[in-house]
Amino acid sequence: MEFWHQKWSTNQIGFHRPVVNDLLAKHWSTIEANQAANVLVPLCGKTVDMHWLLEKGHAITGIELVEEAVHQFFDEADITPAIQKEGVHQRFTAGDLTVLQGDLFTLPANAASCEAWYDRAAMVALPSTMRQAYVDQIHSLCAPGSVGLMITFAYPQEQMQGPPFSLPDQEVLALFADRFEVTLLETLQLEDEKQRGISELTSSVFQLVRI
Repeated sequence: MEFWHQKWSTNQIGFHRPVVNDLLAKHWSTIEANQAANVLVPLCGKTVDMHWLLEKGHAITGIELVEEAVHQFFDEADITPAIQKEGVHQRFTAGDLTVLQGDLFTLPANAASCEAWYDRAAMVALPSTMRQAYVDQIHSLCAPGSVGLMITFAYPQEQMQGPPFSLPDQEVLALFADRFEVTLLETLQLEDEKQRGISELTSSVFQLVRI
């Protein structure tokens, strides 16, 4: 946890993208999320993808560990949220936009009533030892029938120290298949990223439906 606080306090946030993710824009309509769905965005940082989803008519519930990231998200959008303390978490709310600040893994199941979810850089930010707990929490926070869009990365883990960590397609299937219907929508070769000294890097896009 201290790792992420350090990243934000020293502005080492190369993982943040100031534009909407092109794979989100390409595939969100594919998963056919209900327009009225409340969309869960775990480990959201200050992603502008939440604004894009809001413009599509969804209510948004982001979850972010680092308070500084939440303040930056609202400040950069010139939005003043209402802030409410909820146990060890804080709830930042502005209209249909909510960000829960605190540890994702200690949120109670009733903290977010979501019918859809979006993960661009959440699961790949976690080491393999935390991934089952992540799947358990997504299952807990989303209603049956909820549909998710998840974007992953895979590469020879020994060639780079994460995060982002390598998350091969077969591990996604192994972790989710018991409680989600898993569909691989697309896999891309990321040639531009090979400058990091990685021999091969791919990105996969999954649709996951909670059973």
